[in-house]
Formats: sequence, C-alpha cells, structure tokens
Amino acid sequence: MSFFHSIKFRFTIWYLLILAILLISLSFGVYFYMSNTLYENLDDSLQLRASQLKDIKGIFFSMSQGEFQEELGEVVLVYLQTENVVAKVPGPQASTIEGNLDPIVNEAFNGENAFTTVETESGRELRMLAVPLSPEGPGFSPHLPTQRMKFNSAVLVIGRSTADIAEALQRLRQILIFAIPLTLLIAGAGGIFLARRALKPVDDIAKTALEIENSGNLSRRINVDTRDELGRLSSALNQMIERLEKAFKRQQEFTGDASHELRTPLAVIEAESTLALEKERSADEYRRSLQTVVQETEHMSGIIDQLLTLARADSGNEQIAFEEIELVELLEEVGSNASVLCREKGLKFELGQMEELVVRGERSKLKELFLNLANNAIRYTHRGGSISISLRQENRMAVVYVSDTGIGIGQDDLPLIFERFYRVDKARSRAEGGSGLGLAICKHIAQAHGGRIEVQSRIEEGSTFSVWLPAA
Repeated sequence: MSFFHSIKFRFTIWYLLILAILLISLSFGVYFYMSNTLYENLDDSLQLRASQLKDIKGIFFSMSQGEFQEELGEVVLVYLQTENVVAKVPGPQASTIEGNLDPIVNEAFNGENAFTTVETESGRELRMLAVPLSPEGPGFSPHLPTQRMKFNSAVLVIGRSTADIAEALQRLRQILIFAIPLTLLIAGAGGIFLARRALKPVDDIAKTALEIENSGNLSRRINVDTRDELGRLSSALNQMIERLEKAFKRQQEFTGDASHELRTPLAVIEAESTLALEKERSADEYRRSLQTVVQETEHMSGIIDQLLTLARADSGNEQIAFEEIELVELLEEVGSNASVLCREKGLKFELGQMEELVVRGERSKLKELFLNLANNAIRYTHRGGSISISLRQENRMAVVYVSDTGIGIGQDDLPLIFERFYRVDKARSRAEGGSGLGLAICKHIAQAHGGRIEVQSRIEEGSTFSVWLPAA
C-alpha cells in the first residue's frame, strides 16, 4: 500500500494542519501583542519625557536661542498662542518633520494630550506627543526675547523615532517566518515517526491476518503486547479466529460424521440390493431384503431430517409458533408413548411428581425434546431398569426431570454429549440406532424456548436430564 494512501500519512497531514493553524494563530498573537507593547512603552516614555521637559525652567528661551540639546533621536517643539497668533519655537531637529502636527497641537491647546505618527525627510517615522503647558509651571514663560507680545498658553510637542520598534518587529517577523516552517518540518518528521511507531501493531495485525488467510492455519494467533486499544483489537481478533477455528473444525467433524452416518445405511442398502440381484430368490428372501432396505432408508431419512433441523437452527431462519402449553398434559402424552417402548424392553416406567405449570412454546418441538430424552433413557437402560419423568417449579422456572437407571455417562464425556454426532460408545450407539444428533437437537429446542438443559450422571448408576423452561 502506498504511503500517501495510508492512515499514517493522513494522520500526519491532519496533525500538521492543526499544528500550522495553532502556530500561525500564536505567531499573529505574539506579533500584535509585542507591537502594541512596544508602542505603548514608547508612548509612556514620551509622556515621561514631556513631564521632565515641562519642569525645565526657561526651556522656551533655551530653544529660541538654540541652546537646548535634544536627546539622540528626539524632536522637541513648543507652540505659543495669543488670542489670534500661534508662534512655533522649534528644536534642532524640528525642521526635518514633514507631517502636519496641527491636529494634535489644537487638541493640546484645548487641554488634552494627543498622539500622532509622522515621517521625516529621510523617511523615518516619529511618534509625536503634544501636551499643554500650564502657565503656572516652571517651564512656561509669557515672553520670548524675539517676541514683544505676551503669550497666554503653550503646547509642548515631543517626538521619538520608531526605528528601534520597527527593527525589533522586523526581526520578530523574520524569526517567525523561519521558525514556523522549520517547526512544521520537524513536527512532520516526528509525526511520521510516531505514527509509524503507534500504528506498527496494526501493520503486524494485518500481516498476521494475511498470513493466516494465505496459509489457512487458523491455529496461529496475533501477538498481544499492550493493554491499549490495539491490544484489545488484537484480543478481539484472536477470539474471532479461535471461534472460526472451532467452527471450521466442527464443520469438518460434522461433514465427516454426517458422511459416516449416511455411508453405513447406504452400504447396507447397496449390499442387500446386490445380493438380491445376484440370483433368483424366494419371495420371503426378497421381502426380507426389501424390509432391510426400508429400515435403512428410514434411518437415513431420520438423519437427514435431524440435519435439516440443525441447519435451520444455525441459519436463524427457524420460526417457532409460541402458545401456552400445559406441561402436565404434554408430559402425560410423552409418558404414554414412552411406556409402550419400556414394556417392549422390559423396563419400568412411571410419572413422578407433577405440578400444574404452563410454559410458552411450540407443542410439537417440546414434545420432540421430551421424547428424545425418553428414548435416550430407554436406549441406554438395561432390562429390569426404570425410567421416570417428573415436573416441578424452581425459581420461576418449570423443570422437567427425565431419569433412568441405565449405564450412565463418564465425567469426561458429560461436557461433550450435546455436541453433534458425539457418542460415548460409538459402536454400541450406532448399533442401537442412534445418530448422535438427538441431544444436540434437544439443546437447541431448549435454548430456542429461552431455557437450558443439564445432565447429572454416574457410570452404572444412571442419568438425570433436567430441562429448564421459563414458566408462563
């Protein structure tokens, strides 16, 4: 996969885009804050200098006589006003000012401080401050040596160059213009490194998954080294692969067992048919052969029906027509059928304790469930044994117990008996006519009705199957 189409690239681009927006916003903020701070400091220094100059005695005379010495980069002017005349007393640098100072001078004559920015002949910017001079202050003088008229108000104008500020802001702009791309370049390289490092487990997961797919080895697992989101993803994928492995194994076992179960009756039918066709036989011999074929065909038909039932259960398309069912009535019907089979085999059958309980379910399926359990009990109980069915309520559940005194089930086999085609004794089970699907169907029916099925058993002591169904 191309790097430019990877998550790492998109992650880095989004990271750099957000970082660029933040850096540019921060740079603008820093620049404007620095600019405002520097100009405010310049204005404060002008006001401080103006306060100092206002306190200099005879400043008018010094300036008019050319004796006043301005500081480096400083411009000082004084405007004097009578009723109709305004006279200007310029300092040494005043002649270089090209801007119009009349607006701030007029404001100062009206008693307010005023600022403006002007240029000099050389193109320098000056920040100018005009402040009124109080007639009572030491710097005010109503007369000048060159003027015979008397002045009643004065304005002091002082200016300083903004070159240092402009130079500082220019350096700041250069630093920001250089620093932002450099920062983005370093951040981009770091982002790619971190993205690759952070997403490397994803590449490992994808690589392992592809190797599992290509090799078909579902026993492999993804290494889980962290407890973060990727670790949980790996664990989830491992669980999914484990389920797929189990499902695949079950499918293989199911296919093999189904083929084996169907192969036996087919072999019997083929053998009987071949023997019947080899030579002329009597009508009784032909009848016995056809009876064998019919029996094996019925056995195959039963297996196929059971397979279809489980296939519908697996697909989730099975529809159950729920209705209220009197369990006592249903179990008595099952007991009637089971008692006939018990008599044929020489077993004792009894209906035990019966509580009047109602459940919601499909009558035919529940009858199939209990008949399967009863037939199982009869099949694996020796002559002279006993079978019993009872019903009682426990914790708002209707519990049906099917007990026998048969051969029992080993503890190692108990967790497996509800799996499809599983038999404790395969040879004897097949000889008894079992397909290995009955208990799997029983478990499915119980679960489809919101219940469960459990078993307790001991070798040569018998078994008790309990079916738990929600009571209506």
